[in-house]
Amino acid sequence: MKLSIFLAGIRPQNWMNLYRSIPNSTTITDRELVIVSPYDLPRKLRNRSDVRLIRDWGCPTRCYQLGLLHSRGDYVVWGADDGVFSKTMAIDKAFDILPDHKGVVSFKYQEGSVNDEGNINRNTDEWWRLGRHKHHKRLPYIPNHYFLIMNALIKRSYFMETGGWDCRFEQLGMAGPDMSIRLQNDGAEVVMGEMFMSVTHEKGTQLHKPIEDAHKKNDMPLFKQIYTNKSSQSRARVDFDNWKHTPAVWSRRFK
Repeated sequence: MKLSIFLAGIRPQNWMNLYRSIPNSTTITDRELVIVSPYDLPRKLRNRSDVRLIRDWGCPTRCYQLGLLHSRGDYVVWGADDGVFSKTMAIDKAFDILPDHKGVVSFKYQEGSVNDEGNINRNTDEWWRLGRHKHHKRLPYIPNHYFLIMNALIKRSYFMETGGWDCRFEQLGMAGPDMSIRLQNDGAEVVMGEMFMSVTHEKGTQLHKPIEDAHKKNDMPLFKQIYTNKSSQSRARVDFDNWKHTPAVWSRRFK
């Protein structure tokens, strides 16, 4: 199989629309959608040979790690279940520019309306430099010129060799920047791709509260701890099985 698209899912009511939007991004038919979630697939997705459900109640980062583990494609892409794929053929175009050696195409995405202040300049490559964002540039050992990788196309075997995500981070808001730094410390060649997804902006909602709590109480403190230490300059690969050391049930969302 050529391509696996995977995601951590908590919004089954959105999955059919997301599935239907995949042709906005790729013409590849030798592909699958892997959803990691405690919830059942909607009825219309249950008998599709290109959709698989992996059952898990863990934190979002653990679920993304399991999505990577269970993917069957030679190449992987990950997304979010609070949006749809943009009409840009981003995945197909990414294959055209993917570097041969440790190649990564990092995708752009927008949150909320295209006119929201937070989306200004997101279409430019420079917006996606780590040093462009206050949470990163304030720390002494952040390579400000590195690209931020929040969604990407990458060869599955290489991503697994690097360990995927560090699942001590509970959600991708900081696990993503950490992974971005580790991959580029490992010598990954990162190029920027097209606008990939349009997702909702749910900050302040009850559904998003566990993400915000994880960011404030665990992920941001951990990120600061790591990147105020000079040893982070050699931080690259982690043990892929680190997800096994995380709780099987994420208590911030599931009781």
